[in-house]
Formats: sequence, structure tokens, C-alpha cells
Amino acid sequence: MSPMIEPTESVSSAPPDFLTLDEAAAVLRVGRSTAYREANAFEASGGTTGIPVVRYGKQFRVPRCRLEEQLGGPITWPLPTPPVSPKSTAQLSFPSKRAERAVAKRSTAQLSLAIES
Repeated sequence: MSPMIEPTESVSSAPPDFLTLDEAAAVLRVGRSTAYREANAFEASGGTTGIPVVRYGKQFRVPRCRLEEQLGGPITWPLPTPPVSPKSTAQLSFPSKRAERAVAKRSTAQLSLAIES
């Protein structure tokens, strides 16, 4: 009987050689749309401007060494998770003033129809 080999999870503090565009956007602290715009600019300019990318099929990958060259130093890894701001959670929890006015206006219109009938 062969000994059982338990799967091990590789937890590395070193960044991967190729980052996804979302990971590169987080490193650069830019949004996803900006990252894709800059990746497309890199391809269109022949590599003179934008985020350095390599295309694999339809996917972009950012070579870590090229990104570190562009930044002038090593990137920190793992990426920190962005804090949740209280403002963004409040907007999800409560309706906006505009939504409240729309409901009030709709209720008034329905009330006036009921009175006219």
C-alpha cells in the first residue's frame, strides 16, 4: 500500500510572474476601465505607451518584470484589500432623495387619479 500524499496549498508571498489586468490595476491604483484602455493603448502604440501587456487568446496578462521596470521598483504582494467606506454602504442601504421624490410623485399621481374616478 502506498503512503497517502496530502495536497499542500502553496502560499507564497512572492508575486506571480504574470498578473491579470485587474491585479495590475490594483497595483497601479487605477480603475478597471483605465487599465483596459491603457492595455489597448500599449498594443496600438507598439509598446511605447500604456500598461505593458501580453495577449493570450482574448486575455491580457501583465509581465511583472515589465511592470516593475515601469514603476521603478518591486511591487508589494499580496495586494491589500481596499477598505469599505461607510459612504458606499450607506448608499446601498438607503434610497436616495431622488428615489424618494419619484415615489412621492408617483403616489400623488395615483391619488389624483383615484379622486377623479
